Amino acid sequence: MKIQVVKMGEPVIEGYKHVICSDNYINLMDISDNECSEIMAQDVLDNFDFEKIHECLVALVGKLRLNGRIIIGGTDVRLFSRLVINSSLNEQEASQILNRCKSMSSLSLVKPMINSLGLNIETSTINGTHFEIVAKRG
Repeated sequence: MKIQVVKMGEPVIEGYKHVICSDNYINLMDISDNECSEIMAQDVLDNFDFEKIHECLVALVGKLRLNGRIIIGGTDVRLFSRLVINSSLNEQEASQILNRCKSMSSLSLVKPMINSLGLNIETSTINGTHFEIVAKRG
């Protein structure tokens, strides 16, 4: 099974089971442990309090089967701050990003969490203020 974690109203990808994510919660009740071959959660970390990011990762990884892949990401607070300080993001753009986020983390914070859960990181990318990690269980 392939799942895509989205906020209400976000575009969805055909061929994936869609799981709704809201502040600090992902409804994974209909998905058994070790059932997913792929989890697409590109912006999910922005929906969790900073202190709950690890819990989010544990819940998602528990649904991955052996050799399953997760694509997970969020807004990197360090890059966001740098763009605001350098005036690359104006106040309106920065406010729009802040309105979308419950919190911000960073690539350097999330990578060790993912490794500690037994996943092998295949790639990690940064695009603007957004980071994304592709990791495999096994």
